[in-house]
Amino acid sequence: MSTISWEKYRKHTVAKLQQATVEWEPYWHVVIEDTLDPELYELCMQHWPDMATQMSRKNPAGFNQNRAIYIPESGNIPFWREYYSKFMEHTDIQQAVYALEGLEYAGDRWTTSSLWEDYAGYGVKNHYDGHTINVAWQIYLYCDGGEQWGTSLTDEHDNEIKRFPFIPNFSWLMRVDAFAWHRCDPIPCNLRQSIMTRYMYKFL
Repeated sequence: MSTISWEKYRKHTVAKLQQATVEWEPYWHVVIEDTLDPELYELCMQHWPDMATQMSRKNPAGFNQNRAIYIPESGNIPFWREYYSKFMEHTDIQQAVYALEGLEYAGDRWTTSSLWEDYAGYGVKNHYDGHTINVAWQIYLYCDGGEQWGTSLTDEHDNEIKRFPFIPNFSWLMRVDAFAWHRCDPIPCNLRQSIMTRYMYKFL
């Protein structure tokens, strides 16, 4: 991929972030449609790893095993290594994220990433994320079961307050707080693919 293309892709997503509005109910979150430049979205689909041979790992023991995980920054697919360094970790993107209301840019953060491929039966019970994560950002790519299988924002008693539609190229960001409860209901579909980026509390 050329440097010019990555710059174009960043500009597209930076503009989307600049146009986004923070929603405060039930807690801090942002939703973005058409998150990726259409060309970048197609490239993500074209370069999606064959999890049968290129999976980095499964979920840890004790977690739902119907998910395959590929780690872009440590995997051997050149496109995804560039996606990590020239897009998700890049200063332009981080500054745009941390310009959102309720956040503040104080330098680039350590960034972790995962490509998630979920299969029938995958789900996550009501929880909030670990305290080492500052902002989580999931981009939806594909689901063969329809748009109803996105993440649900909940309260501590597991009452669903809002559910994100699983629409291709739709994404949501969530500031990780002790009350940022959410879950993913077990899916009946055969295939669901998404990209997760986490900006950590640790700075580079």
